[in-house]
Amino acid sequence: MRDSAAVRSDLLKGHARTDGHRLRAVALLMALVFVMSLGYGAGAPLLPLYVKQFVGAAAPAALAWHVGAVGGAYTFALFMFAPLWGRVSDRRGRNIALAWGFGIFLVGGLASAVAPNLAAVYAARLLAGAGAAAVMPAAQAYIADFSDPVARSRRFVLLGSASFVGFLAGPLVGNWLAGPVMNVPVGMMPAMVDWPWLAVAAVGLPVLVLVPLWIKPQPSTVRASLPAATSAVRARFVRASMLLAGFASFATGTFEVGFNLFGGQTLGLASGTIAIMFVTCSVAMLAAQATLLLPFVRRRIDGRWMASVFVFSALALLFISVVPNAGSFILFIGVVGASVGMIGPVLSYELLDRGSSAHGALLGKQAAAGNLGQAVGSVAAGWLFAWQPAAPFWAAALVLAIGAIASVFLWGTARADELARESGQPRQNDRQVL
Repeated sequence: MRDSAAVRSDLLKGHARTDGHRLRAVALLMALVFVMSLGYGAGAPLLPLYVKQFVGAAAPAALAWHVGAVGGAYTFALFMFAPLWGRVSDRRGRNIALAWGFGIFLVGGLASAVAPNLAAVYAARLLAGAGAAAVMPAAQAYIADFSDPVARSRRFVLLGSASFVGFLAGPLVGNWLAGPVMNVPVGMMPAMVDWPWLAVAAVGLPVLVLVPLWIKPQPSTVRASLPAATSAVRARFVRASMLLAGFASFATGTFEVGFNLFGGQTLGLASGTIAIMFVTCSVAMLAAQATLLLPFVRRRIDGRWMASVFVFSALALLFISVVPNAGSFILFIGVVGASVGMIGPVLSYELLDRGSSAHGALLGKQAAAGNLGQAVGSVAAGWLFAWQPAAPFWAAALVLAIGAIASVFLWGTARADELARESGQPRQNDRQVL
């Protein structure tokens, strides 16, 4: 019989191995999310120049429409494939979904760099989006598989931080690769706008190789936990969460394409200044999401809190269309980014706190709702800008105002009913601890 000291030693070694695996896994998941966001962010401020290669001297309205549509193609593919990848990660394993999805994303990026015409551009962006749709839902689900609620919130913030850092670095890296690295202004060397896609593929390939090594298949007990029949209360809360995700993401898509076009064509700002705007938006989102780790902030979250976030964003968007200069424009971009950046993480936390163990399917649905909203918003922004340069901001503000009403009367009440059902007590009010 082994003595107790030896048994304790083996247990400690087992925990150390488990902790080491979790650290490596979280680090790799952050790398996957970072590269995916880097790829999106690197091309975002250059999208008008990139599309202009293929439409030539077309009317500004046609260029604006294609800029919105190319961006929308990527997010539309995210919407279409996120639920599928969520189910694949539940049934086949998070590692399978992450490896295949990220690999397809890299291939789509390479195809974007070598696309010979506009039809190929759309196909490449759809392919990249179809692969990227697997990454965030499967990454969050993998973390949820081995994390308690407190650790899960912390690790979700780390994933979100990696995403925002990618968005932050992307515009700077893309703008730098597209011209100054060759001592040529961006607009004078159109072919250079393809370089960011190649750079992201080069960075992403070694990350892809590590996925089967560091992301282990989840236990069979987790894979077997498929969605069960849900109560009417639960179904109502999930639908309300999907609706809010769609509203917030519509505003995000409209806003991003809108300030890209508004800054470049209306205010006449250089691509480097547009890149700074994307960086500002990312920094503001990152800072706002970090506040969700503070207990006193989390205790305040309810339907009214969510409504106030929507209203604050809507008001900022109404003012952004009348700013007199680039400095004011960047300031309001930060305000909108900070407020909208809180909505998605809160919805994810709430869904998983009382959700089934089929985390991939649940997160895939939320991602799909958000991506559909962003795709529609991106396309709408291009069309609205051609009609009136400030119209994308007006549309986003209107949708956010509707989201504020839905936060109180749909999401807030459904959340309170679900909490009351879980506790077995009649619902008193909407204010509960996240």
